[in-house]
Amino acid sequence: MTVVVAIVAVNAGLWLVLPPAAAGPHAVRQVLGEFVASTAVLLFSVTLVLATRARFLEPYFGGLDRMYRAHRRTGQAGFLLLTAHVALIPWTLGSPGGTPSGFIAFAGIAILVLLTVGPRLALVRRVVTLNYRGWRHTHKFIGLFFTFGFAHMLLVDQVVETTAVPFAVLVAAYVAGIAAYLYTLLLARFVRPTFPYLVEVVRRLNSATIEVSLRPRKKKRLTFRSGQFVFVRFHRWGLREPHPFTVSSAPSAEHLRLTIKASGDYTRRVHRDIQAGHRVTVEGSYGMLDYRRGGPRQIWIAGGIGVTPFLSWLRDMEQTTEHTIDLFCTVRQADEALFWDEIRAAADRHPRLRVHTNVSSEAGSLTVPRIVATAGDLDGAHIYMCGPVSMINSFERGFRRLGVPATTIHFEEFSFR
Repeated sequence: MTVVVAIVAVNAGLWLVLPPAAAGPHAVRQVLGEFVASTAVLLFSVTLVLATRARFLEPYFGGLDRMYRAHRRTGQAGFLLLTAHVALIPWTLGSPGGTPSGFIAFAGIAILVLLTVGPRLALVRRVVTLNYRGWRHTHKFIGLFFTFGFAHMLLVDQVVETTAVPFAVLVAAYVAGIAAYLYTLLLARFVRPTFPYLVEVVRRLNSATIEVSLRPRKKKRLTFRSGQFVFVRFHRWGLREPHPFTVSSAPSAEHLRLTIKASGDYTRRVHRDIQAGHRVTVEGSYGMLDYRRGGPRQIWIAGGIGVTPFLSWLRDMEQTTEHTIDLFCTVRQADEALFWDEIRAAADRHPRLRVHTNVSSEAGSLTVPRIVATAGDLDGAHIYMCGPVSMINSFERGFRRLGVPATTIHFEEFSFR
């Protein structure tokens, strides 16, 4: 988010140093309304650029999962500023095309924001219910309403046109956002790195989890680092939209292994419909969760299905490792402790790896004090987490209260909606 904040700060500085010329009884409202509108346009343009999933941007945000988190927060901030613009600007009906295009842009973006945040708000959820597939298809229209905003800017009388540099920045933001939208809509499927695979084995691990083994259909196969994730498109009706899954196999393995829990409408359909022989398109790889970049003392925390990146790490780990690791696997029920025999075998091979399992229905929830009591002093420790967002947030707050620097707390978040 530092990159986004810097863009907003630069725009604010330009408006202060090179203010537009305005006169009349509503001059202050006009300038302030246009300033917040220009900032909103910059933020929406950033959201559209981040939605391209451009891999060269990952290092600036710390991974694609954080890019999507920045995408979501930037879009929310842009909508709040857009609302402020509507409230501040002195509306007139003097422009036959400008006013309607502005209302269309605002109303369309407002509806899409409501569809996005609705499932998270109990009151709104009673009225607005939309599954992931429906949300993803409707979310594509945000670029269209952004384009209506560009038309609105061109058709109305505005004071920003009297100051060259802020006006140039505003136009550039619109052009960049529309170009990113058209790229995502029309070109991305042909440019993003994709690889054809075939479902070879579907293995049921428990009542809610399967492991899917994919075999490459061509000689060229996906290259990735252990711990990364991919977007998978199953060639079945209702499963063609790309969905992120962490790869649990090692990069050297011939087959790609995905561990999938039935936790939503999409993954439940995967459990029900996917069989050996089905074609799959894999896009990637993405993500920057890599324990090899951390210090010698590490704590790994896996919540349920969040064990997958740690499995990839263990399967790729050399016979000797310079890291001293405590791996905590926490699950609700005992039958959810997946791959426990393999994890124990990895601990037997690596004396500096200690593994701990926690079944919360029997031993209570895993907490930061319990981790410290088991693993020892946190001084200098790098902490890696993967699991439910609520679990990650809780542990992050707990470790920060104990003085663990934010720079040594690493996690992956699959909340792309």
